[in-house]
Amino acid sequence: MGGSKLPNREYPYYLVKLDKLYYVYHSYKNVKKKEVSSYEFTNDESLAFPIDEESAKQLADKCGGHTVMKNATFNDYISQGERWGNFIDSKKKNIWRIYIIN
Repeated sequence: MGGSKLPNREYPYYLVKLDKLYYVYHSYKNVKKKEVSSYEFTNDESLAFPIDEESAKQLADKCGGHTVMKNATFNDYISQGERWGNFIDSKKKNIWRIYIIN
């Protein structure tokens, strides 16, 4: 029996946008008993991190951005994730960081 083929329908996913920048990564550190969050953004939408709706809303609230819904086939969604992964593994040019101290 041949391999199954996914239907060529579109599925929603979300990006977090801050003005003209798109979310790609965040990290946390504890500095002098305070939690410091670092959020990284790029101006290239094709490198943005694809995320589920609820997580996107929470992240947008934390960093002052908003969510952008996208529709893509499963293969297009996988390609978005692969571009993001390659970008994270590279030297990260065109990155903007914001820091939030709690």
